[in-house]
Amino acid sequence: MKFHYRLVWIVARALSRLLWRFRGLWHERIPANGPLLIASNHTSNWDPIFVGLGCPREIHFLAKDELFRNPLLAWLVRRYNAIPVRRGRVDRRALRAATRLLDTDGVLLMFPEGTRIRSGEIGEGRAGVGYLSAMTGARVVPAFITGARELGKTFRTRTPLVVAYGDPMPPPDPDDNESHAEFTARVMERIRELRREVKST
Repeated sequence: MKFHYRLVWIVARALSRLLWRFRGLWHERIPANGPLLIASNHTSNWDPIFVGLGCPREIHFLAKDELFRNPLLAWLVRRYNAIPVRRGRVDRRALRAATRLLDTDGVLLMFPEGTRIRSGEIGEGRAGVGYLSAMTGARVVPAFITGARELGKTFRTRTPLVVAYGDPMPPPDPDDNESHAEFTARVMERIRELRREVKST
């Protein structure tokens, strides 16, 4: 991790544990090296921060390009590894940036649903996770986050803030007929399994 990233990571983890009972479950499942995609459900704008706090490796993440219109906010999110992406179309610039990151053994956080699901349910995933995994050879770690939508509630009534990580999934086999969409569907099912595991802990 870069020095400034690690410093903020340590402080933010400690504060999150104090304020929101933050727990990162099964982070030992995250490979220590090699290109990696973390695929998580998405319920809140805070999700990239907390999924990153649970991960022992420095992550990058895709962020809607509207966030980069404010110069101060753009500086801040870029400093903490946000990659701008234009929604509603194939953004080749973002795709190239993501590919370069994975080609240098980086970690990229993606939200396959493509948007926040405010109900807390887990929606259907888009094929981009399968495509990037196949193209770069990056393994995929499914992740499940809960509690980030309730940060404003009191300590007594809010849902504990939990991020759980699944076992890494190998990239799609180029010799298999499984499509990128089918692979992404398997990733989403693993995320649903993580939700069940978290509820049973």
